[in-house]
Amino acid sequence: MDSRTSSLLLCLLALMSATAVAQQSGGQFEISPLEEAGVESAQNTAYNCYQEDCTDCEPWRLFSQVPNGDGFNVYGWLDTGFVGNTHSPASKFNGPYNAVDRANELMLNQAYLVAEKTLRDDGSLGLGGRVDVIYGEDFWLAQSVGIENHDDGSSHWNSQYYGLAVPQAYLELGRSDLSLKVGHFYSIVGYEGLPAINNFFYTKSYSYQFAGPFTHWGGLATWKPSDSWEIQGALTNGWDTFDREPSDHLNALAKVKYTGEYGGWTSFAIVTGNDINNPGGLPIANALTNRTRYSWLVSLPVGCQTEYVFHQWLGSQEQGAIDGGTAYWYGIDQYLYHTINDCWKTGLRFEWFRDEDGTRVGLNRPSNPNNVPFVGNFYSVAAGVNWMPTSNLTLRPEIRADWYDGNQPVQPFNDGIDSSQLLLGVDAILVF
Repeated sequence: MDSRTSSLLLCLLALMSATAVAQQSGGQFEISPLEEAGVESAQNTAYNCYQEDCTDCEPWRLFSQVPNGDGFNVYGWLDTGFVGNTHSPASKFNGPYNAVDRANELMLNQAYLVAEKTLRDDGSLGLGGRVDVIYGEDFWLAQSVGIENHDDGSSHWNSQYYGLAVPQAYLELGRSDLSLKVGHFYSIVGYEGLPAINNFFYTKSYSYQFAGPFTHWGGLATWKPSDSWEIQGALTNGWDTFDREPSDHLNALAKVKYTGEYGGWTSFAIVTGNDINNPGGLPIANALTNRTRYSWLVSLPVGCQTEYVFHQWLGSQEQGAIDGGTAYWYGIDQYLYHTINDCWKTGLRFEWFRDEDGTRVGLNRPSNPNNVPFVGNFYSVAAGVNWMPTSNLTLRPEIRADWYDGNQPVQPFNDGIDSSQLLLGVDAILVF
C-alpha cells in the first residue's frame, strides 16, 4: 500500500471515531420503511430530532399517484455517475467489481421504472403486485438464469455493459400483517440492495456484490405478529434462477427481524439449498451442491441523529474449493450514518471480506481481467455525503480506498499490478 493511501485510511478511521462521539442527544429515533422485498435498507434511517425542513415533503411525479392500495402507481428514477480511479487501469475496470465497475468514464447506472399496487394498510384482504424494469450498467446484478441469461451465464439479448432486465415481477395476496408474494423478488438476505434510492453509498460493498443472491423466483410469506416482529419464509429456485437445465433445485429462505420501541433493530436471515458449485470457472468438477449463506444485522441509534449498523455474514459451498473441499467466504461490514438535516447526511463504511478459497471475489463481467481466484482478505473504507437539494434530486459524492492482503501471484487492482486502489466517485439520482 503506498503512503498516500495509508494516510487517507488513517484520516478516514479518525473521522469515523470522531463522528461516533460527537453527537447530539434527545428526541426519538425512527426507522424509515424499505420499499423493496424485505432486504434491510442501506440508506440512513436516522432522522434529525428537530425536523428542519429544507425540501418539499413529497417529490414531483411524472405520473399521478393514487392512494395506497387503490390502484397501480408508476414511478422511477435515473441514476448516473462517474468513478475516478487514481491508477487509471488500461482495462478501465475498478478491480474485481461487478457494480459501478468502470473507471474514469461517465456511467448510466440505472434507468429504473416501477409499476406497483400495494396492499392496503387498514388490515383488509387484498391483491397487489409489482413489476420493476431496469436499463443501464447495473442490469448485470438483476439477471436471472433462464430469462436474461443462458445456463452458462451468457446473455440472451444484452451486451456486457448496458442491458435491460426485470429484477422483480410478482403478485401479492394478503393483508398488511400477513401476505404471500409469488413470482420474482429481491433477496431478503443481506443489507445493501440494487435500487439506488435505497442505498446511501454509490459504490457497493463486497458482501453485496459477491457473497449472496440478488434475486429469487418462488414464493415469499411475510407475517408481522406485532409492531416489533417480522417473520419471513420462502421457497425458491436457487440463486438468481428462473429455469436451469438439466434440473432446478429448491432453496429455502428464512428471516426474523425485531425492532425495538425506540428504533434499534436486529435481524437474522439465511438461504440454503443446492446451486452450481463453480460459478467462476475454476479447474474443478462442476456439480450442484449445497450453498448456504446467512446474514446477521444489528442497528443501534447513537443519539437521535446517528445510526450504527453492524453486519456479520458467512457463506459456504460444498465441493466448491479447488481441492474439492467446502469453500467458505465470510466477513463483517460496519456503517455509521449521521443526519445533519433534511438536506444533508454523512456516512462511513468499513468492510472486511475473507475469500477463504478464492471462489467469490472476481465474478465479473467477461472482459474484466480481475477474475477468481483471489485467496485472502479484502478491505475497504468509504466516506460519503448525501445532498438532497430538492425532494427529486440526490447527489452522492464518495471517496473509497480498497486493499488486499493475500498470497497470490496476481494482484486484484490495476489489472493485476497493485494490491490497493483509491476511488473518487459521484452520482446523481433523479426521482420521477
